[in-house]
Amino acid sequence: MMATASRRSPEVVAQRLQELNQSHPEQTQLIELGRSHEGRPLYALVIAEALQDGDPRPAFLLNGAHHGGELLSVDIVLDAIDVLLGEAEPQLAERAQRWRQELVLWCVPEVNPDGVYSVLHDLERGDRKNARDNNHNGRIDAGDGVDLNRNYPYRWGSLGDKGSSPDPKSVYFRGPAPGSEPETQAMMALGQRERPVGSVSYHTGSVALLAPYTIDGCKNPEPNEAWQVAQWIVGQLPHHPQDRDFALKRSLYPVDGTDQDWLRHELGTLALIVESARHGAATAQERQAIVSVVRNTWMLLLDRFVDGPSVSGQVRNE
Repeated sequence: MMATASRRSPEVVAQRLQELNQSHPEQTQLIELGRSHEGRPLYALVIAEALQDGDPRPAFLLNGAHHGGELLSVDIVLDAIDVLLGEAEPQLAERAQRWRQELVLWCVPEVNPDGVYSVLHDLERGDRKNARDNNHNGRIDAGDGVDLNRNYPYRWGSLGDKGSSPDPKSVYFRGPAPGSEPETQAMMALGQRERPVGSVSYHTGSVALLAPYTIDGCKNPEPNEAWQVAQWIVGQLPHHPQDRDFALKRSLYPVDGTDQDWLRHELGTLALIVESARHGAATAQERQAIVSVVRNTWMLLLDRFVDGPSVSGQVRNE
């Protein structure tokens, strides 16, 4: 099991991103967004044809592993990178080239590298949270860490104990303050700088597509284009290998402080969450089958934008 999982380790993922950056120098940039509590780099691989600093093309964001134990989400983002760069699925090469020509794709396989490391090494500190030393005793214990997808500032803690937890020992601990975590801050800085048109955050635990707003009591705009696009995507998704069809939902349970709702409120991003699987894959064949199905979520989102109808632009001054 450890040998199979090792491809998701932060060190191996970083090496893979570096190799792809070196083999596709005209199409990629490898950006260190920040560092985790334990000093691990938070990497984004940026993909586009003839990529340049300050590229004016619309940006899209794909990310995985806000929760360290959701390892399949890492596979999904790494697969997206391979497809976008022509490293996998030759039949998708023409579509991938169009996406690279018209868009800039920011791919962050591991938002929470400390959490991934903890899971892969069977540490006692749980499978969701990062490595904040909550009790300041100089080591990361079972009750330490912050749930990064409860730490974003929009409506942080607004549902009280119902949507996240103020208890540092809880697996849903929202942190000591909104946006307190270095990983959250790195993702927020990326969003504020690039202002992505669309975003997909990958998770596991169910088979569903979540469209904003996820937080109870938040009023969606009318017309709600995020819901309409998500509805269109769900209508074209194939049957899931774990005997489910994707369902479009606003939420699975009460939650606050999510990246999806922060991106939506702060930046106007069409931000989706994809619950990619009910549970981990039992075999490599099942894992690949899940990845192949879930791949359609981000591909359809990109197709919907480049095919239109859509509009984008830039604000050049204050």
